[in-house]
Amino acid sequence: MPRLTPLLLLVSALVQAGELKLSSIFSDHAVLQAGEANVYGKAQPGAAVEVVYGDVKATATAGANGVFKTTLTGLKPSEAGQDLVVKSGAESHIAKDVIVGEVWVGSGQSNMDMTVGGSFTAKETVAKPRDNGIRVFFVQRIPAAAPVEDVKGSWKIAGPDTVAGFSAAAYYFASTVRAELKQPVGMIVTSIGGTRAEAWGPRGMYDAQPAAKGWQEKEDAGVAARVAKAKTDPKTQAVWSNGPHMNWNGMVHPLVGYSFKGAIWYQGESNAGQAAAYKWILGDMIKSWHKAWGREFPFIVVQLPRFMAKKPVAVEDGGWPVIRESMEWIADNVPGAMMSVNIDLGDEKDIHPKDKFQIGDRLAAVALQRVYKTRANGEAPRVVKSELQGDAWVLTYDRAVVLKGEGKGYAVQAADGKWAYAMAKADGTKVTVTAADVKAPKAARYAWANFPEVSVFSAGSDALPAGPWRSDK
Repeated sequence: MPRLTPLLLLVSALVQAGELKLSSIFSDHAVLQAGEANVYGKAQPGAAVEVVYGDVKATATAGANGVFKTTLTGLKPSEAGQDLVVKSGAESHIAKDVIVGEVWVGSGQSNMDMTVGGSFTAKETVAKPRDNGIRVFFVQRIPAAAPVEDVKGSWKIAGPDTVAGFSAAAYYFASTVRAELKQPVGMIVTSIGGTRAEAWGPRGMYDAQPAAKGWQEKEDAGVAARVAKAKTDPKTQAVWSNGPHMNWNGMVHPLVGYSFKGAIWYQGESNAGQAAAYKWILGDMIKSWHKAWGREFPFIVVQLPRFMAKKPVAVEDGGWPVIRESMEWIADNVPGAMMSVNIDLGDEKDIHPKDKFQIGDRLAAVALQRVYKTRANGEAPRVVKSELQGDAWVLTYDRAVVLKGEGKGYAVQAADGKWAYAMAKADGTKVTVTAADVKAPKAARYAWANFPEVSVFSAGSDALPAGPWRSDK
């Protein structure tokens, strides 16, 4: 049999022969990506299909399996709603009040799920008037054992009656991008609390990963065992939200082909037990998304904020510090990947920080610097050089920084391997780190704990926190 592209596989089972149908994402109040937007679906095999949006038209011919795809080009941002009309013979599909703007996907686990209504800024956000230029499509949480052809969900316009239920990270990201670009923004939110990254990528996503040898086989065995148990135990679900690749099957795969600018990702808490492996777990998941859509789109990761304070020590090994480092590695090594730093946020006891405005705003700052290039700065300060000078470690950041809270958060390692709290002084881009009782320290670290003290911020008006760092990688 000839190989089918992911898009052909996606829509090949949408409808019975002879019926015209598009995915539910092409529905009332939708947001089309400015510039170019794909439109696809199924019609009678060999039938001519016409797509009309205002003055923009495109045509296609359905293949032998009924699948058609075309692209609307020259779409200019506009929040004036128009009908998206798809015609084939006597059949037609009409989505009303469709606008054009910047479309982003928001995915991950419960911190992407967390709503505006649960955030610190809920009251003032809900009090805002209706904004026709911010719209959200929330994908219903339905995992699947195998890839499916459509999702359930609908587009909703931001307003006092809807916004409290929107993903807070996604909404605040959209509101900052919209305010700066003065364009509509659409968010497609597909997320489930408590889920691992493995659930959000397709089967075979690790095939090229040497470190994942045997991983797929282990996943398959686990699924098979659960399916067998479900046959005799009514309490066991054969399909579940943390099932390997099951959220991809039911909540991402059906979206493949829809045009968007990029994705934001807030997840990792459920993978903290395999913090070092997260480099390739999430890294390969991102690559699998890129492969499915056929392009290396921007993928901005939320570096996990502070959480879970323990007995005070100079540094902590493993867990959250390492998964934050893995996120930084992904941003540096996976094409399209980027990262926002949030180490100063978070809650000592609650894994769901309520300051989601800053989370969304910082995600937007990265997008505005790296993707839209409307800001000179948006990413957090980074250490670009470090060296031992006598008894001090001298760090050079990529931009000027200031120290708050007496420069706390640094530690140095003595010759015997023990870590000691250190003091720091900043001068422009350089920070000098010393500890009175440690001579010629072997290594230095900053903010290397689950819930670290934080003191380093950019000297500019954006006051972005520098992320965790260590010399002894």
